[in-house]
Amino acid sequence: MGKWSISVACTIRRGLRKIAENYDQFSKSVSGSYPKFEPHVTLATFSTLDPQQLRESIPKSGLSDLRIQFKSVDIGTHFFRSVYIAVEPSSALTALHTHIHQALNMEPRTPSFPHISLCYIVDDDAARGERQAWRDQLEATGRIRSSDNGVELNCGINVDEDWMACFLAHEIWLVNCVGPVEEWSILDRVLLN
Repeated sequence: MGKWSISVACTIRRGLRKIAENYDQFSKSVSGSYPKFEPHVTLATFSTLDPQQLRESIPKSGLSDLRIQFKSVDIGTHFFRSVYIAVEPSSALTALHTHIHQALNMEPRTPSFPHISLCYIVDDDAARGERQAWRDQLEATGRIRSSDNGVELNCGINVDEDWMACFLAHEIWLVNCVGPVEEWSILDRVLLN
């Protein structure tokens, strides 16, 4: 058995990935911090089920694109929640999360649900202040600002501005999460509409 994740994702995710790529050079760390990954909202993670069971937990009908609204950018205490966007828990996103866990007859264990990690930083680097420094760098370089509904992130490149406060998620992914983050692989995609 592997370790599997069910995640909500979208085609606009590349804009969020740009934020992480712009700041990869910020750290001089070589310890395993800052692996590259596709931004996503994790709905469920399991190590005791096979991919077919997880696929069957996804609703067969009634799905539509999910609006993912950014609430804040927070610093976490875990590698997989190093610096992340806290997402507004919409009724549709919460219902999907609940449905998947009920279909699998399992209690939800998705800390800080819902969120989108911007970077992963190992605990040794975090103990030296790396998570806080990375978050502070977002502020110092004008990559984040408050908005009426939460927070916006500037996903533009160089001097171009491209402010994002939300996006529509179009897919659910089934991801094999065995091994290093950069080796994770998307095994299946389910369109939401």
